[in-house]
Amino acid sequence: MKFAIMICALLFGWFANASKEFKAKKYDQPVREISIIATEDGFYPNKIVAFEGEKLHFFVTSTVEKGQCFILQNHEVFLAADKGKVNETEVIAENPGRFKFYCPANKSYGHLTVIEKNNNKEVFDKGRAPASTGPSYWLPRDHD
Repeated sequence: MKFAIMICALLFGWFANASKEFKAKKYDQPVREISIIATEDGFYPNKIVAFEGEKLHFFVTSTVEKGQCFILQNHEVFLAADKGKVNETEVIAENPGRFKFYCPANKSYGHLTVIEKNNNKEVFDKGRAPASTGPSYWLPRDHD
């Protein structure tokens, strides 16, 4: 009986400490972590989506011995992609648009699409409502 009480006390103490360690972090600016692998065939992934105002944290590596790199257009980002090593950098997606990332060594490329973030309520004030406000069930048509 004493052994069971001791185990319960230890587990309770562990859960109390674990809840302190695993609390959600709050950021002033959202952070999106993106891993990119440079191969002989190109970048994986070669299409990335982010929102305007997010901080993008890139992790870049390679699968081949040949020199590879990661250059992000209009963001002043250049990273070497070395096999067995992960290089990283951060950049803020300030402007919406489509930006090319590439490596001239192997002529591979991809695109980063930054979507404009609309935080104002003007869209809803002009009479446009979300699609979910209609009936939540499907009605068949009686005619073609």
